[in-house]
Amino acid sequence: MTDLTKSQKKHLRQLGEDCYEKEMSLALEALYEDFQKWKKSEISTWDLNNKIIEHHDETAKELWRIYEQVKDPSFGVSAALAKGIIQTEDIQENCRELHCCLIVSDER
Repeated sequence: MTDLTKSQKKHLRQLGEDCYEKEMSLALEALYEDFQKWKKSEISTWDLNNKIIEHHDETAKELWRIYEQVKDPSFGVSAALAKGIIQTEDIQENCRELHCCLIVSDER
């Protein structure tokens, strides 16, 4: 995250946090649907338990790696842009061309 101004860093950190929360919310909504299926006896207790484990061991950990472990919020923002979580317009203009990932994703 070198060569960024303080305002660019702040913007990317906040946007990254927002993207992390949005992706986690989407993942939890899917898990919530599994809880509803379990409550209606559409899936077994063990199926639900496996969904919870899968969420924790795979989904949550992957999101943590993208948004927290890397320590570069522009990486998370690039990933969110590529996944369609955010659009180019959500990124401040002075931050849009910081990485090739942002530029390539913008051309989709």
